[in-house]
Amino acid sequence: MKKKNSMAKQKNSSLTFKVGLAISLLIIFLMSAVGAANYYRTRTILENQVLDKGWSIVSTCAAFAKEYLRSGSPALPAEFLANIKAMPNVNYIMVMDKGGRVMNHTDPFYNGRNSGISLPEKPKARKYTDKTGAPGIDFVAPVVTADGQTIGYFSLGLNTTGDEAMLKNLLYNMISITSAAVIAGLFLAMVLTRRILRKPIQDLMNATEHIAAGNFAHQVKVHNFDELGRLATAFNTMTGHLGNLFRSVQASAAEITKSSQIIISRAENFKQTMEGETSLSGSQSGIEGGNSSQVENLQEITSTARRMARLVDRLNSLSLQFKV
Repeated sequence: MKKKNSMAKQKNSSLTFKVGLAISLLIIFLMSAVGAANYYRTRTILENQVLDKGWSIVSTCAAFAKEYLRSGSPALPAEFLANIKAMPNVNYIMVMDKGGRVMNHTDPFYNGRNSGISLPEKPKARKYTDKTGAPGIDFVAPVVTADGQTIGYFSLGLNTTGDEAMLKNLLYNMISITSAAVIAGLFLAMVLTRRILRKPIQDLMNATEHIAAGNFAHQVKVHNFDELGRLATAFNTMTGHLGNLFRSVQASAAEITKSSQIIISRAENFKQTMEGETSLSGSQSGIEGGNSSQVENLQEITSTARRMARLVDRLNSLSLQFKV
């Protein structure tokens, strides 16, 4: 039973289905690759834009904060902090001394406290999540004097919730577009394979069944002049040659039948003549012996001719099964 089921499954997997499946898988792969590449490219562009914006703000504000740190009054004006905080996606601004103690923060709660962040020697950006769970990027840069001394640090937090939401929507849109393209590609692949492959192959299968049934007059319709079209043309040429061959066999069989009938007829006439002459010259023993020998030879010829006629009849009955 298992073998029969497996054979049935193999029979159901037609060539057109396999070709359509292969084309569909190729479409899925290409659409997925294009969608993934577009998504990561867009993500990279957005991240670079956030980094450029963040470092631009840090560069400007660090220069402004340096003057206040050098003057011994590290508290930045409230108006300056409010203007920076009002910029889109800015979470916080923080000025620290070289020990990491917060000197200035957009949230007064942190003023005078230890920042608790690592203080890098060079400007550094890292991803973080704030207390509300919103994603962001934290920029930290040392405030360096002209002689190379670090007198403090400036930190900026940018909220990337909008960018993440945009990327999520972009991902959903790409998935929807890819799914629609895959469905359309599947339908198109099945239509094309059925139109290009299924009909010509079905015609060849039907023609093969006609040939197996002995109908050499059946011709395959040539749909296109591609490989399948050339195969159909070669198939028609082959059936034409086979038809000519069987017509030649039938003609030869007819000629052999006619010749065997003539031999039988002539042998019967000659036999009757010899039997008549033998009865008239029955007193001559020498002649009788010779005539009886000739009669036996004629009987053998007649028997052989009749066997040949029966064989030719069988050959004719076989050839009549084929429609040429």
